[in-house]
Amino acid sequence: MTTKLLTLIITHFACGDIAEQRMLSPDEVNYCSAIYQEIKLAFVPGIDPKTYVSVPLAQQHSVNQEGYLAFRAWQIDNPATVAHLARVARGEAKLGVAS
Repeated sequence: MTTKLLTLIITHFACGDIAEQRMLSPDEVNYCSAIYQEIKLAFVPGIDPKTYVSVPLAQQHSVNQEGYLAFRAWQIDNPATVAHLARVARGEAKLGVAS
């Protein structure tokens, strides 16, 4: 897993934490949604954001669902990593320093 993807996941977790504390602004919603979309696409081989927007809407739906399911499966299969990344998102740990 790349550092970029790990950073996106940490940012996604931070978005969730912030949303639990207060309502996100429209700009924050757009930013957090874009991060989440990029994460899901990272879990679909051969699809990047540029490719995604060029495929038909029905295929976008399938790709989105595939990415969601693959990301969820990764989370379920890697609970220690997910917990660590969530701690990083909250500022309780540093990326690359598992505890």
